[in-house]
Parts: sequence; C-alpha cells; structure tokens
Amino acid sequence: WRKVSDWASGMVTVPLAGSELQTWWCSSINAAAKEKRRATTAVLIYTAWNLWKERNRRIFDGIQCSELQVFFFIKEEIQLRQKACGTPSVD
Repeated sequence: WRKVSDWASGMVTVPLAGSELQTWWCSSINAAAKEKRRATTAVLIYTAWNLWKERNRRIFDGIQCSELQVFFFIKEEIQLRQKACGTPSVD
C-alpha cells in the first residue's frame, strides 16, 4: 500500500496495523475531495484486486512475485483503465 500511496500522491493512506479494512476503506474514500473520489475508489479496488491475485498465484500456482512486481501490475491496470475509459486519473 505504501508504494501505491506514494505513486498516487497520497490519494490513499497506508492502513494502520490492526485497523478494520472496511473502516479504513470508507474513511479513505470519504477523506478524498468529491472530484477525486472515483479515482481514489479505483486505486483501492485495483490494489485490493491485485493483492488478491498475488495471493492466489502464491497459493494455487506456487509463483511468488516481488512487492515491486505487484506494484507494477497495479499501476499498469490503472493506466490501462484510464486509457480505455479516460477517467479516473491518478496523477
């Protein structure tokens, strides 16, 4: 989450240890300015989705990507969606 937060200019915060996922998720979206909420939500969704895919790769395929590789997967998917749909934009 730290790499994503840095790349997205702090659009999402790094969750605190022991914090509830739902509470952190909702507070991240609510803390964003209204015009940035879609982008913030997209960053959260694509990050969570790619973390889940990495978990499945490790468990079911026996393949382990590095933290940096997973970050690049996240970044790539967000950029592909931006090219296809135009928004949301992550600066």
